[in-house]
Amino acid sequence: MCYSCNEHARTVKIFIDDSGDFGWTASGVSLFCAVILSDRSFDAVTTDFSKWKNRQPHSTAASEIKGKDLSQIQQATFAQVVVLETSGLWLTLAGTKTTLFKKEIAEEFVRNSAATTRAVAKWSDDHDKPLLTEFYGKMARWIEKRSPENVMWILTLANAIHLVMQHSIVIFAEEEDDSEFENIEILIDESFIRKQSHVEFWGEWLRTNLLTKSETDPVPVIKEWSERNHPFIGKYRRKKGILDFSDLFRNHVRFVDSEKVLGVQIADICANICYRRWSGKIKYRPYRLLRSRVFGKHGTEMHYGILNESSLLADAPENHVHPYDEDDLERTVEQIAMQRNRASTA
Repeated sequence: MCYSCNEHARTVKIFIDDSGDFGWTASGVSLFCAVILSDRSFDAVTTDFSKWKNRQPHSTAASEIKGKDLSQIQQATFAQVVVLETSGLWLTLAGTKTTLFKKEIAEEFVRNSAATTRAVAKWSDDHDKPLLTEFYGKMARWIEKRSPENVMWILTLANAIHLVMQHSIVIFAEEEDDSEFENIEILIDESFIRKQSHVEFWGEWLRTNLLTKSETDPVPVIKEWSERNHPFIGKYRRKKGILDFSDLFRNHVRFVDSEKVLGVQIADICANICYRRWSGKIKYRPYRLLRSRVFGKHGTEMHYGILNESSLLADAPENHVHPYDEDDLERTVEQIAMQRNRASTA
């Protein structure tokens, strides 16, 4: 089974998976790989992938092949048959390198994040918003239990999504591509995120990080898009120079079961190929085959994100509580409550 969108809507499809444990290992390298596909290319890529998959030993139509279980030869044929055969497939890499900073920095970042979230709950209580108070109070307690590896996972994922939005705009810049941006869907391997509480809190923590990145490092938009009323501008621009991705981050970024989504399975294999190269195998042939499809700023293949002292709070957590939009926060938590109710009655 594979993921499909509304058959009448053109869509930029982005599939994301990770490789590495985001811990303080010898190489310290872990990464996310985002596969960017247009509607025009999706069917061809998934068809090629299914054919390649069926030729692998012990493979069945219903089974999932994991990148970590493939040999170098298998990964090379995957790169040639699946990735390079279609011109409309691109990759974005975002990673972290924990050998560059101490684990204690990440542990303190977790405590800072919990304290800031608790300050949001207090703000909500002071403004008589009980639903928000309850949600962010629970989320603060949940964050406190996260490991340093967990926090590096979410920060690297946020970086991957932020980068892939910028890269998609450049990749699909021409007028003939405009309709692809009528919808954007970002599907991420759920990994360990299966419990309802994980889905809710990881999703909101990710959304918060993405909103912060969008404000500090705005996604640039092509000038010509404004002149021809591009669908992306119409959907996300609130006023000149300001893009609001709330709807995208809330409604179109989802954690999914990779067994059911061929695009995420492709991202998993690409991620492992890239992991083998960046964790030590510099001349790894499958990666050399993929390199022409790795998209980055100024020819950069890997975008690393790390933590340092400047990443930590230097003052009171409440000084960092700036509600993006009260109504937006209300809608977010109300939507989470409705999803929770549906799950409990299913």
